[in-house]
Amino acid sequence: MPQIIGKENEKISLRHYSFKRMEALCHTLPKGSLTLEAALSLPVFLFAVGMVLYLFLMLQIQYTVGNSLDQAVAENVLLRNASESKVKNLTKAAFYQKLVSQGCPLSPIELGMAGFSWKNTKVDGSHIVAQVTYTLKMPFGYFGKRKVKLSNRCKMRRWTGKQGANGIGKKQQWVYITPTDTVYHETRSCTHLMLSVKQIPTASLKGLKQYGACGHCTKGKKKGSVAYVTDEGDCYHYTIHCSGLKRTVYMIRKEEAGGKPACSRCGGK
Repeated sequence: MPQIIGKENEKISLRHYSFKRMEALCHTLPKGSLTLEAALSLPVFLFAVGMVLYLFLMLQIQYTVGNSLDQAVAENVLLRNASESKVKNLTKAAFYQKLVSQGCPLSPIELGMAGFSWKNTKVDGSHIVAQVTYTLKMPFGYFGKRKVKLSNRCKMRRWTGKQGANGIGKKQQWVYITPTDTVYHETRSCTHLMLSVKQIPTASLKGLKQYGACGHCTKGKKKGSVAYVTDEGDCYHYTIHCSGLKRTVYMIRKEEAGGKPACSRCGGK
Protein backbone atom coordinates (compact mmCIF):
# COMPACT_ATOMS: atom_id res chain seq x y z
CA MET A 1 0.00 0.00 0.00
CA PRO A 2 2.72 2.61 0.75
CA GLN A 3 4.28 1.90 -2.65
CA ILE A 4 0.99 2.57 -4.40
CA ILE A 5 0.56 5.81 -2.52
CA GLY A 6 4.07 6.78 -3.51
CA LYS A 7 3.34 6.22 -7.19
CA GLU A 8 0.17 8.27 -7.02
CA ASN A 9 2.03 11.05 -5.28
CA GLU A 10 4.70 10.86 -7.95
CA LYS A 11 2.09 11.24 -10.77
CA ILE A 12 0.45 14.14 -9.01
CA SER A 13 3.78 15.87 -8.56
CA LEU A 14 4.62 15.53 -12.30
CA ARG A 15 1.28 17.07 -13.30
CA HIS A 16 1.76 19.83 -10.80
CA TYR A 17 5.26 20.49 -12.14
CA SER A 18 4.05 20.64 -15.77
CA PHE A 19 1.25 23.04 -14.88
CA LYS A 20 3.65 25.26 -12.97
CA ARG A 21 6.07 25.26 -15.88
CA MET A 22 3.38 26.31 -18.40
CA GLU A 23 2.17 28.99 -16.02
CA ALA A 24 5.68 30.34 -15.67
CA LEU A 25 6.10 30.37 -19.46
CA CYS A 26 2.88 32.34 -19.93
CA HIS A 27 4.03 34.86 -17.35
CA THR A 28 7.19 35.48 -19.37
CA LEU A 29 5.17 36.68 -22.45
CA PRO A 30 4.27 40.38 -22.45
CA LYS A 31 0.61 41.20 -22.03
CA GLY A 32 -1.20 41.76 -25.34
CA SER A 33 1.51 40.07 -27.42
CA LEU A 34 -1.01 37.78 -29.14
CA THR A 35 -3.22 40.74 -29.97
CA LEU A 36 -0.22 42.57 -31.42
CA GLU A 37 0.70 39.59 -33.60
CA ALA A 38 -2.86 39.35 -34.91
CA ALA A 39 -2.92 43.08 -35.63
CA LEU A 40 0.31 42.78 -37.63
CA SER A 41 -0.58 39.62 -39.56
CA LEU A 42 -4.17 40.54 -40.49
CA PRO A 43 -3.23 43.39 -42.89
CA VAL A 44 -0.67 41.14 -44.57
CA PHE A 45 -3.30 38.42 -45.03
CA LEU A 46 -5.88 40.86 -46.40
CA PHE A 47 -3.27 42.31 -48.77
CA ALA A 48 -2.46 38.84 -50.11
CA VAL A 49 -6.16 37.99 -50.60
CA GLY A 50 -6.78 41.30 -52.35
CA MET A 51 -3.87 40.81 -54.73
CA VAL A 52 -5.03 37.30 -55.65
CA LEU A 53 -8.58 38.52 -56.36
CA TYR A 54 -7.27 41.43 -58.42
CA LEU A 55 -5.07 39.02 -60.36
CA PHE A 56 -8.17 37.09 -61.42
CA LEU A 57 -9.81 40.39 -62.45
CA MET A 58 -6.77 41.25 -64.58
CA LEU A 59 -6.97 37.86 -66.31
CA GLN A 60 -10.69 38.40 -66.99
CA ILE A 61 -10.05 41.83 -68.53
CA GLN A 62 -7.17 40.59 -70.68
CA TYR A 63 -9.23 37.62 -71.94
CA THR A 64 -12.26 39.79 -72.76
CA VAL A 65 -10.13 42.39 -74.57
CA GLY A 66 -8.37 39.69 -76.60
CA ASN A 67 -11.63 37.96 -77.50
CA SER A 68 -13.24 41.25 -78.56
CA LEU A 69 -10.21 42.11 -80.70
CA ASP A 70 -10.27 38.71 -82.43
CA GLN A 71 -13.97 39.02 -83.26
CA ALA A 72 -13.59 42.59 -84.53
CA VAL A 73 -10.75 41.63 -86.88
CA ALA A 74 -12.61 38.52 -88.09
CA GLU A 75 -15.61 40.65 -89.06
CA ASN A 76 -13.53 42.87 -91.35
CA VAL A 77 -11.16 40.49 -93.12
CA LEU A 78 -13.80 39.94 -95.84
CA LEU A 79 -13.90 43.64 -96.79
CA ARG A 80 -11.86 43.10 -99.94
CA ASN A 81 -12.73 46.33 -101.72
CA ALA A 82 -12.66 48.66 -98.71
CA SER A 83 -9.74 51.03 -98.24
CA GLU A 84 -7.12 50.37 -95.60
CA SER A 85 -8.15 53.36 -93.48
CA LYS A 86 -11.81 52.34 -93.63
CA VAL A 87 -11.03 48.78 -92.57
CA LYS A 88 -8.97 50.13 -89.67
CA ASN A 89 -11.79 52.40 -88.48
CA LEU A 90 -14.40 49.65 -88.83
CA THR A 91 -12.20 47.28 -86.83
CA LYS A 92 -11.92 49.82 -84.02
CA ALA A 93 -15.67 50.42 -83.96
CA ALA A 94 -16.40 46.68 -83.90
CA PHE A 95 -13.89 46.19 -81.07
CA TYR A 96 -15.56 48.76 -78.81
CA GLN A 97 -18.99 47.30 -79.53
CA LYS A 98 -17.79 43.77 -78.70
CA LEU A 99 -16.11 45.06 -75.55
CA VAL A 100 -19.38 46.52 -74.25
CA SER A 101 -21.50 43.55 -75.29
CA GLN A 102 -19.20 41.13 -73.44
CA GLY A 103 -19.40 43.19 -70.24
CA CYS A 104 -15.70 43.96 -69.88
CA PRO A 105 -14.92 45.67 -66.53
CA LEU A 106 -13.72 49.14 -67.53
CA SER A 107 -13.19 50.76 -64.12
CA PRO A 108 -9.71 49.21 -63.54
CA ILE A 109 -8.58 50.41 -66.99
CA GLU A 110 -6.95 53.83 -66.92
CA LEU A 111 -9.17 56.34 -68.78
CA GLY A 112 -11.79 53.61 -69.28
CA MET A 113 -12.93 53.16 -72.89
CA ALA A 114 -10.57 55.92 -74.01
CA GLY A 115 -7.56 54.16 -72.49
CA PHE A 116 -6.86 51.85 -75.46
CA SER A 117 -3.94 52.75 -77.73
CA TRP A 118 -3.90 51.51 -81.35
CA LYS A 119 -0.35 52.68 -82.02
CA ASN A 120 0.95 49.45 -83.61
CA THR A 121 -2.18 48.63 -85.62
CA LYS A 122 -1.50 48.20 -89.33
CA VAL A 123 -3.76 47.35 -92.26
CA ASP A 124 -2.44 46.57 -95.74
CA GLY A 125 -3.71 44.74 -98.78
CA SER A 126 -3.04 41.28 -97.35
CA HIS A 127 -3.27 41.43 -93.54
CA ILE A 128 -4.96 43.13 -90.63
CA VAL A 129 -2.63 43.51 -87.66
CA ALA A 130 -4.54 44.96 -84.72
CA GLN A 131 -2.88 45.67 -81.38
CA VAL A 132 -4.36 47.46 -78.37
CA THR A 133 -2.30 48.62 -75.41
CA TYR A 134 -3.88 49.66 -72.12
CA THR A 135 -2.94 50.28 -68.49
CA LEU A 136 -4.56 48.69 -65.44
CA LYS A 137 -4.63 50.55 -62.13
CA MET A 138 -3.48 48.48 -59.14
CA PRO A 139 -5.34 48.83 -55.82
CA PHE A 140 -2.06 48.40 -53.93
CA GLY A 141 1.43 49.50 -54.73
CA TYR A 142 4.19 46.96 -55.26
CA PHE A 143 7.86 47.92 -55.57
CA GLY A 144 6.72 51.50 -55.96
CA LYS A 145 4.42 50.73 -58.92
CA ARG A 146 0.66 51.26 -59.03
CA LYS A 147 0.02 50.46 -62.73
CA VAL A 148 0.43 47.48 -65.06
CA LYS A 149 0.71 47.89 -68.85
CA LEU A 150 -0.88 45.13 -70.97
CA SER A 151 -1.43 44.56 -74.68
CA ASN A 152 -3.38 42.20 -76.94
CA ARG A 153 -2.54 41.51 -80.57
CA CYS A 154 -4.40 39.82 -83.43
CA LYS A 155 -3.20 39.20 -86.98
CA MET A 156 -5.43 37.80 -89.74
CA ARG A 157 -5.08 37.52 -93.49
CA ARG A 158 -7.52 39.55 -95.54
CA TRP A 159 -9.56 37.91 -98.24
CA THR A 160 -7.82 38.87 -101.48
CA GLY A 161 -9.34 36.28 -103.79
CA LYS A 162 -11.07 37.22 -107.00
CA GLN A 163 -14.64 36.44 -107.87
CA GLY A 164 -14.79 33.06 -109.56
CA ALA A 165 -16.54 32.04 -112.71
CA ASN A 166 -19.27 29.47 -113.28
CA GLY A 167 -19.16 26.66 -115.76
CA ILE A 168 -20.36 28.88 -118.59
CA GLY A 169 -17.51 31.33 -118.07
CA LYS A 170 -19.57 34.15 -116.62
CA LYS A 171 -18.26 35.94 -113.58
CA GLN A 172 -20.18 35.30 -110.39
CA GLN A 173 -21.27 38.20 -108.24
CA TRP A 174 -21.16 37.77 -104.48
CA VAL A 175 -23.69 39.54 -102.28
CA TYR A 176 -24.46 39.71 -98.56
CA ILE A 177 -27.70 38.84 -96.77
CA THR A 178 -28.96 38.42 -93.22
CA PRO A 179 -31.49 35.82 -91.98
CA THR A 180 -34.21 38.48 -91.55
CA ASP A 181 -33.53 40.90 -94.43
CA THR A 182 -35.74 40.94 -97.49
CA VAL A 183 -32.98 42.47 -99.66
CA TYR A 184 -29.39 41.64 -100.55
CA HIS A 185 -26.41 43.94 -100.13
CA GLU A 186 -23.63 44.42 -102.63
CA THR A 187 -21.07 45.56 -100.05
CA ARG A 188 -20.26 44.26 -96.58
CA SER A 189 -19.74 47.81 -95.34
CA CYS A 190 -23.36 48.81 -96.04
CA THR A 191 -24.78 50.82 -93.14
CA HIS A 192 -27.65 48.34 -92.88
CA LEU A 193 -25.07 45.68 -91.97
CA MET A 194 -22.56 47.76 -89.97
CA LEU A 195 -24.68 49.11 -87.13
CA SER A 196 -23.48 52.12 -85.16
CA VAL A 197 -24.83 51.67 -81.62
CA LYS A 198 -25.24 54.75 -79.41
CA GLN A 199 -26.07 54.94 -75.71
CA ILE A 200 -28.60 57.61 -74.69
CA PRO A 201 -30.50 58.41 -71.47
CA THR A 202 -33.96 56.87 -71.41
CA ALA A 203 -35.35 60.23 -70.30
CA SER A 204 -34.54 61.65 -73.74
CA LEU A 205 -36.59 59.01 -75.61
CA LYS A 206 -39.73 61.14 -75.34
CA GLY A 207 -38.19 63.69 -77.66
CA LEU A 208 -37.05 61.08 -80.21
CA LYS A 209 -40.27 60.20 -82.02
CA GLN A 210 -38.46 58.16 -84.70
CA TYR A 211 -37.71 55.37 -82.24
CA GLY A 212 -40.24 52.85 -80.99
CA ALA A 213 -39.84 50.16 -78.34
CA CYS A 214 -38.04 46.98 -79.37
CA GLY A 215 -40.31 43.96 -79.23
CA HIS A 216 -37.54 41.69 -77.92
CA CYS A 217 -35.78 43.43 -75.04
CA THR A 218 -38.31 46.01 -73.77
CA LYS A 219 -41.45 43.92 -73.45
CA GLY A 220 -42.17 43.31 -69.77
CA LYS A 221 -38.75 44.67 -68.78
CA LYS A 222 -38.08 47.45 -66.29
CA LYS A 223 -36.75 50.64 -67.87
CA GLY A 224 -33.21 51.47 -66.88
CA SER A 225 -31.30 54.73 -66.92
CA VAL A 226 -29.88 54.24 -70.44
CA ALA A 227 -31.12 52.88 -73.75
CA TYR A 228 -29.40 51.87 -76.99
CA VAL A 229 -30.26 53.08 -80.50
CA THR A 230 -28.72 53.04 -83.96
CA ASP A 231 -28.71 55.65 -86.68
CA GLU A 232 -30.09 53.09 -89.13
CA GLY A 233 -32.78 51.52 -86.93
CA ASP A 234 -36.19 52.65 -85.71
CA CYS A 235 -36.28 50.98 -82.25
CA TYR A 236 -34.69 51.65 -78.89
CA HIS A 237 -33.31 48.82 -76.78
CA TYR A 238 -32.84 48.32 -73.04
CA THR A 239 -29.88 45.93 -73.35
CA ILE A 240 -26.79 45.94 -75.57
CA HIS A 241 -27.15 42.15 -75.93
CA CYS A 242 -30.47 42.42 -77.79
CA SER A 243 -30.59 40.45 -81.04
CA GLY A 244 -31.90 43.58 -82.76
CA LEU A 245 -28.46 45.15 -82.35
CA LYS A 246 -26.62 42.24 -83.95
CA ARG A 247 -26.20 41.19 -87.56
CA THR A 248 -25.47 37.68 -88.80
CA VAL A 249 -24.20 38.17 -92.34
CA TYR A 250 -23.84 35.49 -95.03
CA MET A 251 -21.93 35.88 -98.28
CA ILE A 252 -23.68 34.06 -101.14
CA ARG A 253 -23.83 34.13 -104.92
CA LYS A 254 -26.26 36.63 -106.33
CA GLU A 255 -28.29 33.94 -108.06
CA GLU A 256 -28.81 32.26 -104.69
CA ALA A 257 -30.51 35.36 -103.22
CA GLY A 258 -33.91 33.90 -104.08
CA GLY A 259 -35.17 36.81 -106.13
CA LYS A 260 -34.60 39.38 -103.37
CA PRO A 261 -34.18 42.96 -104.58
CA ALA A 262 -31.02 44.98 -104.03
CA CYS A 263 -30.60 47.18 -100.97
CA SER A 264 -31.59 50.77 -101.70
CA ARG A 265 -28.42 52.09 -100.06
CA CYS A 266 -25.62 49.95 -101.45
CA GLY A 267 -27.19 48.36 -104.54
CA GLY A 268 -30.05 50.58 -105.60
CA LYS A 269 -29.93 52.42 -108.88
